[in-house]
Amino acid sequence: MKLLLDTNVLLRWVGGEVMPRRVATQIEKAEELFVSIVTPWELAIKQRRDPSKKLITGNQLWTAMGQMGARILPIKREHVAQLAVLPEHHHDPFDRMIIAQGIEDKLTVVASDERFPEYKPAGLNLLWRH
Repeated sequence: MKLLLDTNVLLRWVGGEVMPRRVATQIEKAEELFVSIVTPWELAIKQRRDPSKKLITGNQLWTAMGQMGARILPIKREHVAQLAVLPEHHHDPFDRMIIAQGIEDKLTVVASDERFPEYKPAGLNLLWRH
């Protein structure tokens, strides 16, 4: 299975937080593991807005991704085209891009966000929230 981790899931995984066993098993056994380029972007913005938050950023993020065997998924024009036709269920631009990338590249998105399942009819393969 080829997985694309939502930012929140990546933070939970790196932070050692408990997640459903079936989710952890799928992450561990993933054929390929991706993190969208919007994730470090989102984390940098959130850290800048609220420095009291202890978010993983910079070198810590790249180190953690290397340890997980995860690769960065860049934004391609096909992702932007997919984003343009996505229903407006979710208004977070970072999550919307992750959803668009998942749909376009036929990746299973790992997310705990309760809004993600609304994109299943648009073609989103989702692991966690069902």
